[in-house]
Amino acid sequence: MVKKHLRKILKGNNYSPEEETSGYPLHIKRTVAIWHNQQYNDFGLERLFRLCLSALMFIYPGILIETIFNSKTYINRKLAAEMYVMLKTFLPLFILLNSWYINPVVYFINIYLLSETYIYLFSKIFLAEHHAKTSNKRTLLLLIFNFVESGLSFAVIYMAGNYLSAPLKDALDAIYFSVVTSATVGYGDFYPITKMGKIITTMQILCSISFIVLFFNFFSGASNQAAEHKING
Repeated sequence: MVKKHLRKILKGNNYSPEEETSGYPLHIKRTVAIWHNQQYNDFGLERLFRLCLSALMFIYPGILIETIFNSKTYINRKLAAEMYVMLKTFLPLFILLNSWYINPVVYFINIYLLSETYIYLFSKIFLAEHHAKTSNKRTLLLLIFNFVESGLSFAVIYMAGNYLSAPLKDALDAIYFSVVTSATVGYGDFYPITKMGKIITTMQILCSISFIVLFFNFFSGASNQAAEHKING
């Protein structure tokens, strides 16, 4: 009974389109399409960046998860992807609360998953045709989780090193500094004093700006779709 109600809550009664392939087969097909300019006519730096972006996505777990759930329905594949996003969001928080950041392997996994988030973020901009079937509202919701994950992951990085003007006493200090850095506020109670610290904070600020660009891109696209629908309707 509980399983039935849980399925009802998560899946609803909406009809969902089915894709012929998913995971690695689909991504290979999309990468080949970029190589042959089948989806749009790019060139120069944009073309090179799109090819590199598509190739880099092969080394991350996101496509592997899609491949594992390839035999499932469209909704189940999307739910699996959402569970993965949730796991990535809360993992750095668990790392902070349990002081796992002192473990080099855990520290590397944190950076690895953080880099995947930004590869995905840029794919939403430069490989937009790969996400054409995704709901705008669902995309916005997942982007919020991605942004939270980014802040928590950078907090892990700050907590693991000695980069700032004063030591971070606990997870709250690390999250606080990460948030004010993302917001480019800078109250002055913590600030980077080492070269590595300045590099990391600069990277986080640039990453935060990329989120802002994507949010503007999202709202612009949503507004254009609404306008076209109103005209056509």
